Amino acid sequence: MFTLFSTRPVRKEGELFGEAHKKAIEMLWEAIQNGEFVAVLGPRRVGKTSVINVFLNKYGSRFYYLYYDLAFGMGRGAISYTELTPVKLRIPQRKLEYSALLNLGIVKMDVRPGSIVEFQNAFLGLLRFLNKKGTKTIIVFDEAQVLPRFTPLNMLGLLQTISDSFENISVVLTGSMPGLLERMINPSGEKPFFARYVERINIERWNAEEGFEYLRRGLPSAEPEELREATTELSGVPGFLAYYGKLRTKGLSHSRALEETMNYAVRLWSEDLRNFIRIYHSPGYIVALKRVAKGPSSGTSTEEIITEVKAVLGLSEVRIKNILRNLVDAGLLLRPRRGRYVIPERPLRKAVLRFSLRTF
Repeated sequence: MFTLFSTRPVRKEGELFGEAHKKAIEMLWEAIQNGEFVAVLGPRRVGKTSVINVFLNKYGSRFYYLYYDLAFGMGRGAISYTELTPVKLRIPQRKLEYSALLNLGIVKMDVRPGSIVEFQNAFLGLLRFLNKKGTKTIIVFDEAQVLPRFTPLNMLGLLQTISDSFENISVVLTGSMPGLLERMINPSGEKPFFARYVERINIERWNAEEGFEYLRRGLPSAEPEELREATTELSGVPGFLAYYGKLRTKGLSHSRALEETMNYAVRLWSEDLRNFIRIYHSPGYIVALKRVAKGPSSGTSTEEIITEVKAVLGLSEVRIKNILRNLVDAGLLLRPRRGRYVIPERPLRKAVLRFSLRTF
């Protein structure tokens, strides 16, 4: 049953909208039953966390789990392993032996580890105990592309150990910068990734009809033209459409609700851009983005971007192509079928145009 617009990730299956989102729940469950590692991929605010929440709410009683929300590390170059703390877990303590109970305390940071080695041993010791007991356990890392920044902890090495040694442990990774997460999963053609196989589940923005139907169900008396305009202007992003719908239910007019939602979306994208630049500290990224944002809706060619960035900053063609690759992997640019580069969302385009090079 569809409920009123939620501006926070939903937890109940009846609150989840969109066929791709609902299908993702069952795909995730099937992959977990088969013992696979899973990557849930999609743009920011498309509903990946809602999918994980609904999955845990629906099936979580059938297994143990630890859930890590790593969004706090999006704009940070290095993160202490002591911040790797599960925000949710289901591991009944009464079923643990003393050593496993102590390890759980260290993993939860209730007992502060004396060193990185102690934390790593506790983490693997807990999983070893659960695996030996035959207990199905899932570890969820939300916004997993930041995992390599936990220092000096070798998270990818830990994931490799889990994949190689613990048949009853599965890992679920989500990433709002799909290309960066793909790089983490498979760094190069020669270098093997940490799991022999990773099931990919892709969740996209809603198309025009899905976005319209979502708004129509919650706003049945609204003018259809208004709902279609909101879907177009907000680029079918579930999180932004929910925010718009919430404002309409509070009595705001279409124009006022759309204006406030657009301002909200631009603020969020501006913060995402700042976080990105903190990691890839070069004005070349902003110059390239601005060139695309100022270009036609049909997109901007590689040559046009290279010419602009060279003229402004004097960077080499190799460096500029690397910048473009990082922007695509981060979801800040799209290049459909190796064609012209486009900005994927209208609010992001506005945020890019407002972004100042004086940041550097």
